[in-house]
Amino acid sequence: MENQIQQEVRWVKRIRRIGVPVLVLYILSMIVALLFEKMLLIPLMWSVALFLIFMGHTQYRLLRHFSTHPKSLRWLQVEYADTWISAILMGTFMTTLLTTESLGFGIGFLFGIWGLTEKYRSRIIARQLKQYDPDIPTYDEVIERMS
Repeated sequence: MENQIQQEVRWVKRIRRIGVPVLVLYILSMIVALLFEKMLLIPLMWSVALFLIFMGHTQYRLLRHFSTHPKSLRWLQVEYADTWISAILMGTFMTTLLTTESLGFGIGFLFGIWGLTEKYRSRIIARQLKQYDPDIPTYDEVIERMS
């Protein structure tokens, strides 16, 4: 188990190391898509959504090893589901905004409310995790500790 955690931490550190060049490439491709073909924004946003889901899954896989209470594991799953919903809303919002504007504005409204309540949801999840498992580290603490 320790070897698996070490391998996942190395993978996360590798992703963080290449994050800035990928971000620059992503911003340049967004600018090109906005200038020449707006429909190219759809696969760009879905790639970001898939990346969010992947990173949420990595976070869940790392933190579940440190969870000692079944209810704290359940709250980690809620946090992972929250990541899924955010990613799906983001991709759906961009797709419908570019194809069906009226429906896109409605989904954009939902995406906006979901984004505005993110801090509140994360506080509730963190409080519940600490209630059931006070010694569980945060994701960043695990990455730092295993470095």
